[in-house]
Amino acid sequence: MKKNDWIIFSFVFMLTTFVIPKASAITLDEFLNEVKKKNRMSISYEQSMVASEKRKEASQVDLSPVLVLKSTYLDDKKPQTYGTYVLSRTQATEYSVGLAKKFSTGTQAQVSASASDVQANALVSGAGVEQKMGIGSLGVSLSQSLWKDGFGASTRLKWDREAAVEKAEKSGYDLQQRQLLIEAESAFWDLIYLQEEMTQRKASLERAKRIESWVKRRVENGIGDRADLLNAQGLVAARELQLLVTQDEHLAMVKRLNDFLEVQAQENPNLEGDLKQVRNIRDLVGVSSQKNPVRLDAYLSALEAQAKMVGSREAEEAMKPDLVLEGQYKTNPIESSMSSAMNKLTDTQNPTTAIAVKLTWLLDGGAKGSVREAARQEALASQYKKERKLLESQSSWEEIQRRHTELGKKIKAAQIVSQVQAQKAAVERDKLTKGRTVTSQVITAEQDAAEAELTLVKLQAEQRKLEAQSRLFVSIEESL
Repeated sequence: MKKNDWIIFSFVFMLTTFVIPKASAITLDEFLNEVKKKNRMSISYEQSMVASEKRKEASQVDLSPVLVLKSTYLDDKKPQTYGTYVLSRTQATEYSVGLAKKFSTGTQAQVSASASDVQANALVSGAGVEQKMGIGSLGVSLSQSLWKDGFGASTRLKWDREAAVEKAEKSGYDLQQRQLLIEAESAFWDLIYLQEEMTQRKASLERAKRIESWVKRRVENGIGDRADLLNAQGLVAARELQLLVTQDEHLAMVKRLNDFLEVQAQENPNLEGDLKQVRNIRDLVGVSSQKNPVRLDAYLSALEAQAKMVGSREAEEAMKPDLVLEGQYKTNPIESSMSSAMNKLTDTQNPTTAIAVKLTWLLDGGAKGSVREAARQEALASQYKKERKLLESQSSWEEIQRRHTELGKKIKAAQIVSQVQAQKAAVERDKLTKGRTVTSQVITAEQDAAEAELTLVKLQAEQRKLEAQSRLFVSIEESL
């Protein structure tokens, strides 16, 4: 090799070895974070949660100030008789501005200002008269509900109901996202299991091939039985078939993980997960040992029941009679022109003052009772549903803990079985090489050892997938 070629080779070797980063293994948390960021369903749930928050904010639009600007032109030629005075035509141009605001106390306030230019043509004792004037007005009006929505009672109930509805909507989307993550985590552990199964299937196939080679040499040397060779060949064929089935399942699971990530197909994703690592379910939920968590669908039912209960009180409030206290004050400057009237809008020489009490009563008592009763029954039904869901939540939590403990016991037993079967298979293989056993016993021991090892790994994968079910539970501080 020339000197220049050697330098280039050394540079390329160092570049590929030290500079180019190697693909790191993907852990479970990294995988689930990628699902959250890339899966369109997960993104849609996040956007729906934001929409729920905005809907709650938008529900207070009735408390926003309202600005009204108005311009009017009037040309009235209808004759109007007032004794000897006949108004033959009225022309007017009016400009007005108003600002209204409803407060959470149930108070409604409005400030308005207007100015108009009026020209009137009249007949007085047969003689035509033309009159021009400017009219202005600056006023404020207030109204306060004293019974129905008294001092903002309905508004506060509405806020309570909308807060419960927002929580319920967000919890519903959170539940769907958690279910998606549970499916993704189950697929993650299934792929880890299949990778382990493929490794074991390949190792079993290699051992079966070594047994076949050894038996074949004995038959060729005339010291072996052809039936033993057929048994060994059958073992190899069975191991090859099992490996093909596992490889097919592995490819299908890789496709499933790619679908979760919504990425192009990759033949063998580099995943890092320890099937032997037992996780504490309470730690995963984040709840102390003194208190049990609540399944998310039960919490959702509790929020719905809360919203229905507040809705029942809203219906009760809405059917009350409406007693409103109203007050108004405005100025009335009249000048020769509109500009002069506008300059004297605050002149209180000729004010208008009005105070009123208005009672509105819905007389159909049957309809009002039906509205109240319908809301009350809906609240009662939601309460029963909530109580049932909480019972199911408690039972489900106890069951997931019981199954987790039982799987731990099964795994310990499976570990002992796997160790014994592996030792037995090793002993049988050693005895076969010494001619102290028959091939069928070695094959049986090999099959038992392989199945025991796979049973252990499968139980470990089931325990990891069961731990993923804890995502359905949440720690709730408030009483339900």
